Amino acid sequence: MAKLMSSLSVAALSLLLISPALTTQYTVGDDLRVEHFCRLLRLARGEDLLFFSYVKGDHNVAMVDVAGCNNCNADSNYGVYDTGYDVFTLTAPGDVYFICTYHCDYADQKLKVTVQPSP
Repeated sequence: MAKLMSSLSVAALSLLLISPALTTQYTVGDDLRVEHFCRLLRLARGEDLLFFSYVKGDHNVAMVDVAGCNNCNADSNYGVYDTGYDVFTLTAPGDVYFICTYHCDYADQKLKVTVQPSP
């Protein structure tokens, strides 16, 4: 169970400067855990990267709309990813939502990212 929660249970944000343009990489799924994460990230700016790192086959990542996040439903057709290392570029200001379709309902594995405009 601990492995399950640590795989996708969103983590402390590993902030890593990866370019002179101040693009920031956020890693979801490291050793630190957050129980409920539908309202977690408010740090992102346009062009930042969000990495999901998890055990392939145990989890996945679905990009969803707000209803999909609230209802644990991935029918919004934004894509379901299952590589174990999925990368999303956060380009437009606004809210972006992600869920694990395997564990959204009973483990509350969902994430809301608020992308701030670039300075």
